[in-house]
Amino acid sequence: MHRYRWSESIESRLQQATERMRRLRATTMPPAAVKSLRHWFRIHHTYNSNAIEGNRLTLPETRAVVEDGITIAGKSLKDHFEAVNLAHALDFVEALASKETVLGERDVREMHGIVLRGIDPENAGSYRRINVRIGGTEHVPPEALRVPEEMRAFGEWLAGAKNEHPVVVCAIAHAWFETIHPFVDGNGRTGRLLANLLLMREHYPAIVLLVEDRARYYTALDASHSGDITAMLELTLDRLDQSFEEYERASREVLELREPAIDYLAEQLGKPPAAPPPSEAHSWHEAVRALHGALRDFASQLEARLPEGRRPSLSVTDFSEPTEVAWKLIQKTPYELFGLHGEHHGSWLALSIRSSPKKGGLPELQVSEPDVSLQLRDRITSMEPTGHTFQVTHIEGVSIRIEHGVSALRLATELWTGAINTYLLSR
Repeated sequence: MHRYRWSESIESRLQQATERMRRLRATTMPPAAVKSLRHWFRIHHTYNSNAIEGNRLTLPETRAVVEDGITIAGKSLKDHFEAVNLAHALDFVEALASKETVLGERDVREMHGIVLRGIDPENAGSYRRINVRIGGTEHVPPEALRVPEEMRAFGEWLAGAKNEHPVVVCAIAHAWFETIHPFVDGNGRTGRLLANLLLMREHYPAIVLLVEDRARYYTALDASHSGDITAMLELTLDRLDQSFEEYERASREVLELREPAIDYLAEQLGKPPAAPPPSEAHSWHEAVRALHGALRDFASQLEARLPEGRRPSLSVTDFSEPTEVAWKLIQKTPYELFGLHGEHHGSWLALSIRSSPKKGGLPELQVSEPDVSLQLRDRITSMEPTGHTFQVTHIEGVSIRIEHGVSALRLATELWTGAINTYLLSR
């Protein structure tokens, strides 16, 4: 049984904390957001809890030491050990909070052992064997001989059933532990770890007592030594409000930003691919598809006609039905539709069939050739789909000839003939 008391005026804030915790638990937080919040708490608690005890590392320096293992020039080895140890102790507390085991005196000693690891091996996890005084307070901790007995009573209370609000339990444990002051060093850091462990076990967010709270914190501890934990409860609730705000902000971002964006994009991506406009674009697509098929058929027939040792390698890349977005691009900017590739005895060809926007009409097709110096004087410059045939523009010497009603089969034959003669047979 504990001896602590508190003002009834705290009850309304305790009820508010209960309601905020319930709302928070009803919110599904993405793992990445939870991980980010835990990371925030780990660094800020490590910095502030150590700074309260006089550690000289700044917040950025604490982050660098804990996350990157960086050594900070001008800061003591003890400062570095305190940062790393406290971060590891928080990991231990988080793991312990998720277990269903009964808490007790042994868990407190384990926490303290991690806090002083490598700093004071002789006293890490061991109760003090000397009497101590706490600077700045009239409270005198129990004599060293009484510490094991006091901690057994405290441990039994920790392990027992409790009727108080979880925040009250947290404040009682914090105050009671600091009143006993069972260790030579590291009592403050261990007490703050224990307080958070009890909150986390009841699914409350962990809290960060700020270095700016030091004077208020020590005043609250002084009051608690006489049994009044009102000031300790008020400070705990203030910092719990800060933690709630961090989680609620992240929750709002999920509900107001991420979820609507995901809903919208899922809806858009879940729609079937939009077919090109069926009116003016349909005949254009059909003509291009017919040309593509005729080019492939010509290549296949030519390869089959020759024996394997003398056979060229000819191919036409795939042509996909343009989506509505692609069709808009085709009408505004040059757009590669498919390509012709060939190889024969070390000679290569690679041509692109591209669409080219035409003002006031449907796009025309052009042949893009990589080696302009090899272009024939007599060649096709453009092909404009007109229904199931093409209007083809030829350059013949210095003159231009336009031919109407050219079939896809004929056009494919002329394209392959010109390409093979130019790139595979002329070298």
